[in-house]
Amino acid sequence: MRSLLPILGFALAALALALGGVALVVGQDLRFIVLDNPWWLLTAIIPLLALAVRAGLTPRPPTMQFSRTRSARSLGPGLAARLAHLPDGMRLAAALLLAFALARPQSSRLTDRVEHEGIDIAIALDLSESMEADDLFPNRLEAAKEVIDQFIARRPHDRIGMVAFGAHASTVSPLTVDHGVLRQLVRRLQLGSLDGSKTAIGAGLGLALNRLKESDAATQVLVLLTDGVHNAEGIDPDSAAAEAKERGIAVYTVLIGRHASGQSVDPGRLERIAGLTGGYAYTAEDQQALVTTFQDLLDKLERSTIAGEHVRAELFFLFLWPALLLLLADVLLRSTRLRRFP
Repeated sequence: MRSLLPILGFALAALALALGGVALVVGQDLRFIVLDNPWWLLTAIIPLLALAVRAGLTPRPPTMQFSRTRSARSLGPGLAARLAHLPDGMRLAAALLLAFALARPQSSRLTDRVEHEGIDIAIALDLSESMEADDLFPNRLEAAKEVIDQFIARRPHDRIGMVAFGAHASTVSPLTVDHGVLRQLVRRLQLGSLDGSKTAIGAGLGLALNRLKESDAATQVLVLLTDGVHNAEGIDPDSAAAEAKERGIAVYTVLIGRHASGQSVDPGRLERIAGLTGGYAYTAEDQQALVTTFQDLLDKLERSTIAGEHVRAELFFLFLWPALLLLLADVLLRSTRLRRFP
């Protein structure tokens, strides 16, 4: 049983070194660490019992007799002999650290309430045939997709949904915070994916309002981007605007492209929709005006605070990594300098 003492000594030294590193990283006293699953600490008993059983079953090493005491003393233990129990100690320390990691240590000092600012936004994009006009580069649709992509990227905390409309309306994405997927969907939008022979602004507004029914945010916004006039059957844009007003949803309209006299365009209706709902009506005749429009829209949109749950910073990895390093060092020592032979 005497062999247990050096093993425990090395284990305690390695454990103290690892815990010192944890305290240094956390930047606080270890007493501020709490355990989410403390019962896992009982697994630390297993390596201790295994070590005790092993020590009890290990036979005493053979002895050598010397005729002179001076000769025996001159053959004192070397460095390898003094460190013979180091791998066992490191293995025991690693097992204890793993037990502590399983108990899910967390920092009580770092407990905080997660909050972020955001609103829910629905975007309705026109996919009618006139969006192929090249007065914006390379055409109206591609220019619109580019500014919408940048808009989404600059609203990281908002839930954003999107619908597209031509002769009828279709959902591109429900409200989501997965902006990576949403931006991919925006980039894939192409003319011809919907019947673009007409412009159903009312249907686009109506479907976008339906997407916002999924929202419980205090602030909800609808952004309508079109280059034409409502000329399809179905929902009347003014009726959709009245519903938006009743629900407290601000509608921001963007009329894109240069329109000569006689072309099918109704800026007055877009201004009426925006004014009724407390939004704003923009006109973007060129690329720079479109970029400026969305920049101004970003500045106008307020942010509402959304509170999350209380959380604690997870610290298990601060015990897991030292354990893995100790096990690696154990393997290296056993296969090199402190290798044992039968």
